[in-house]
Amino acid sequence: MTGTRSRTAARSSNVGARPRLDRAFFDRPAGRVARDLLGARLEVRARGAARTARIVETEAYVRGDAASHAVRGPTRRNRSMFGPPGTLYVFRIHQVVCANLVARRAEAVLLRAGTISRTAPGVASGPGRLCRALGLTIADDGEDAVTGRRVRVFADVERPARVRVGRRVGIRRAAERRLRFWVADEPAVSRPRG
Repeated sequence: MTGTRSRTAARSSNVGARPRLDRAFFDRPAGRVARDLLGARLEVRARGAARTARIVETEAYVRGDAASHAVRGPTRRNRSMFGPPGTLYVFRIHQVVCANLVARRAEAVLLRAGTISRTAPGVASGPGRLCRALGLTIADDGEDAVTGRRVRVFADVERPARVRVGRRVGIRRAAERRLRFWVADEPAVSRPRG
């Protein structure tokens, strides 16, 4: 992990001296990427302004996972899950937009919650609210978070002190898999928190 961030830091031009996460960071098993994304900053730019959230909750969807949109192979809807690591896979469910970052081919990390500010912790609690708070839409599907200009992910400055691991939520298949990760004692984490 440190090596990946060092390579990224050498190429980074971001504000606040946070290195932008590179392709090698995402080109790993989704479970590892999901855990390591905690504390990272997700930035979405539009019309010269940027909205940023600190990622505090994720879920991994791995190869052969019955709950994954990629389990039956590429389709028009899920084609971004088969793109390069670091690609944004955005889908709509029940009129709610959800965003994932692709790890290895056909594996992705659902971005479940983030903190926009300490004064409004619930604003980005849950995948739909997070997308709405950042201005992510279905049109962002396929964006490259590694080299693109609209969506960028920056490394955390300080690793979260305590990370919790548990079952995934909001799905029917393979919900028992312990592939959900969140920052302990973070109010923006969606429920259940145990």
